[in-house]
Amino acid sequence: MGPRRVALVALTAGCAVDPSVHERTVWTDGDFDDWEGVTAAVVDPAGDVPAGSPVDLGAVAMKDDARFLHLLIDLGHTVTVQGMRGSVEMVLDTDGDARTGGAYGGMDGADLAVVLTRQPEPERDSHGAGVGIRRIGPDGAGEMEQASRVGLLVSPTYSSDRFEVRLDRAAVAVVTGQRGATGQRAAARPGDAMVGRLRYLRAGAVVDETAVFRHTLATPPGEDPPRLGADAVARRPGAHRVVAWNVSSMSFRNNQDAFRRVVAALAPDVLLLDEIHFTVTPDDLAHFTRDLAAAGEGWTWWLASGGGRQRTAVGASGGEVRGERGMGRIGYPPGALEGWLAEVEDEPEVPGRAPPSVLARVEAEGGLSATGAWVTVGGRDVLFVPVDLQSAGYDGSPRDRLRELQARTLNQAIAAALADRPGAGLVVAGDLNVVGSARPLDELRRGLGVGGRDLEVARPERLRDRSLATWRSTWGEDPFSPGRLDYLLYRGTVLRVERAFLFDAADLSARARETLGVLASDTEKSDHLPLVVDFGGRLERPAMSANIPGAV
Repeated sequence: MGPRRVALVALTAGCAVDPSVHERTVWTDGDFDDWEGVTAAVVDPAGDVPAGSPVDLGAVAMKDDARFLHLLIDLGHTVTVQGMRGSVEMVLDTDGDARTGGAYGGMDGADLAVVLTRQPEPERDSHGAGVGIRRIGPDGAGEMEQASRVGLLVSPTYSSDRFEVRLDRAAVAVVTGQRGATGQRAAARPGDAMVGRLRYLRAGAVVDETAVFRHTLATPPGEDPPRLGADAVARRPGAHRVVAWNVSSMSFRNNQDAFRRVVAALAPDVLLLDEIHFTVTPDDLAHFTRDLAAAGEGWTWWLASGGGRQRTAVGASGGEVRGERGMGRIGYPPGALEGWLAEVEDEPEVPGRAPPSVLARVEAEGGLSATGAWVTVGGRDVLFVPVDLQSAGYDGSPRDRLRELQARTLNQAIAAALADRPGAGLVVAGDLNVVGSARPLDELRRGLGVGGRDLEVARPERLRDRSLATWRSTWGEDPFSPGRLDYLLYRGTVLRVERAFLFDAADLSARARETLGVLASDTEKSDHLPLVVDFGGRLERPAMSANIPGAV
């Protein structure tokens, strides 16, 4: 048993149980510290799979609270859990009653199978995509359904050897038909049991499976937490607010009023937008914020000239945006795309997607979807860099490796812009699409802090959800779990984060929405939530510089 498994199962060796373990709140955030000391429900032996198997199941731990069922699963090797070869199935008897549900996965009374990596053709040995669920009845497992029906959340989105899996207790009760004679959900009481088993299947065959494990519920089910008041999104006194938002391409043009209401409610000093449709002009951006400025203050903008069909922009209220000339359009170093293309096979990763040769041509023509502009904050120049990296792909796939190249290229462009301003501030934010490996995030952070340190990573939290998920499907039957795709990086020795959160208008009370002037559906116009970060220090208006192409 490797050391990474020892921490999880330490209590099985006879260690005293810390009572605080049962009280500790679990955040589904890809950080496993809140699982420390939790007893594993089952531990599968290491090395009981064929050589070269991508997965070797290890420990499974489980916790519950009033709203959620939490599992921490150890897959033995680093994989992309929503894009691996084969699938991991979590088979659950959610009521502990063998008389309900059906026989599945070597269990009687199974009610639900959570599928991590959906395979359109399970008998083929290929990379799948997404997650899903199957309801289990007397006739076996049903058709694949959208994971959101049981409130499934998986973290992290990038490759790892361990993953947190979360289910909504109320949604699971509905799926498994736990209803009393009155039509109300049957209450699962502390002391009731849930039974489960983890399995790894590849090419239609079971490769590895744990023993059946049992979890005794420690908490009664409860209601969702109260919705937030307007004070929950108020700016910290004296702070400088930065908002970063992926505005979902044409939705930004088609739903201007909704986007404007959200920006007005958040009242940022600096607004970083990514995934702006290429038809949006500087005049459009000026019109968008024309009525948002406080008395005596106006907005200025810098819009990227590169990025192909999806551009990025920096806007500031009450201060001047000075575009960094070398970052108006960021091209690739000579031979970089050719080198990437020579190292990957020119085949689509999944049917229907563009092959790498097409991606290389698009990238060469448009350049990176990123830019940079300066704003003076608290008397110090800060370079703001909005970015949108390549989407899709699994760990090591062509698209994942293209993200790495994009991150390295942007890192070099930022370093060049900062070369003669070593003490300047820096904020990099946007959709990094870390759905393969975490290497693009590492490449982007590397060495850009003062003195060659790596950039800090802000932690914007969605408080009512207890997660860091910035993306969720708003367009229907999407196969993927919500996840943390958007990040904000900053120079921690120059800037101090006082507060960071994710904004969803649906999390607000009706009174708060009325106070702030937003509708519950406004943030649904993008499938990404705005990241809001309050930095210490206020925006200062420097002397106006010479006109710069792209500034408005």
